[in-house]
Amino acid sequence: MTYDATAGIDTTAQIGDLSAILGLSGEVYAGLSFLAVLGAGIGLLVTRGGFVDRAVDRVVAGSPLAVLYGALPFFFVAFAGGYALNQFARAGVANLWLAQGWSLLVSVVGVGFVGLGYLVFGTYLTEVEGERRPRHGAVVGAVVSALPWLLLPTLPAVLVWLLGAAAGLGAPTRRWVHGERTVETEASG
Repeated sequence: MTYDATAGIDTTAQIGDLSAILGLSGEVYAGLSFLAVLGAGIGLLVTRGGFVDRAVDRVVAGSPLAVLYGALPFFFVAFAGGYALNQFARAGVANLWLAQGWSLLVSVVGVGFVGLGYLVFGTYLTEVEGERRPRHGAVVGAVVSALPWLLLPTLPAVLVWLLGAAAGLGAPTRRWVHGERTVETEASG
C-alpha cells in the first residue's frame, strides 16, 4: 500500500467539515435544523409538556453557568454511540446496516436533545415578551437553531448550534446531576 502525501493533506483539511461528508450547503443545514428542532419540539410538547414547563422554570431560576451542564447529554450520547460502534467492530459483528442503524439511532437521540434544548430556550424567549407560550417557543427555538448555519462556516456553526441547545438543557441537566433522593425513595428501595 502506498501513501499519497497530498491525499493525506486533503483529508486532514476536511476533518470536522460536515460539507465534506454530506455535501450540503449552510442553507440546507439551516432548513434541516429548523425542521428537526421544530419536529422534536412539537413531539416533546405533545408527550412531555409538563417536563418542558419545569425545564423552563429551572432555566429562569438557574445559574448562567448551567450551560456547561447542558453539554453533558451530548457528551454521553457521543460517547455511548462511539463506544458501541467500536465494540461492534471489535466483536466482528459490524456491518454497514448495523453501523448505519446505530448511527441513525444516536443521531435521533442527539437531535431530540437539541430539540429539547432549543424548545426550552425558545419558550424562555417568548416568556421575556409576556406570558409563556411553549408552542410559539418551539417555532422561536427552531428559527434560532437555524441561524448558526446561515451565518457561520460549518464547524463553528456546529459548535454554536450545540451551545445554543446546551443553554436550554443546562438547568434541567444540572438538577438531574445534583438531584437528591428523598426519604420516600430511600425507604422504598
